[in-house]
Amino acid sequence: MDRRVGMGVAVTLTCIAVLATGTAGAQTPPPAATPHPEAAAVEKVVEGVMDALNAADIEKFAQYFSPDATMFFPLAPLYVRLEDKEQITKVFTVFFETVRKGKAGPTYMSLAAQDLRIQVYGSAAVATFHFKGTDQISRRTLVLVRKGGKWLIVHMHASGLTVPKE
Repeated sequence: MDRRVGMGVAVTLTCIAVLATGTAGAQTPPPAATPHPEAAAVEKVVEGVMDALNAADIEKFAQYFSPDATMFFPLAPLYVRLEDKEQITKVFTVFFETVRKGKAGPTYMSLAAQDLRIQVYGSAAVATFHFKGTDQISRRTLVLVRKGGKWLIVHMHASGLTVPKE
């Protein structure tokens, strides 16, 4: 084997081992810190979004988005970025109609934000969390900005990963 290739393989394996060791504890929450005074207000937005999703309530859901918000939707066939609140509202209107079909409501889903982490940076904040299903983990990132004293979502990234079977 070429010495350079052997060294490259050794370095790659070492990096993988270090990352695996370093990320093994990633399930452990970071040490408790004094929450930012605005974290509670951001958490209320996350709770409101979750309530709106579970109720499939487009009016309530849309109120949390800035007019210039963008989003990456997690389901096919939408592989492009949604460019504003109007597009996000149209997509979720159709999604909510599908969710409500054949179900008694008003609670149509039972999504719960798990491992919520809120990071506040002045008038901007990032909220990350996930939902666990039997075969998928759905990750969410909300980027919020305080506008006129109100926290609004300016970007939502939604993605899903298949959970390996044990």
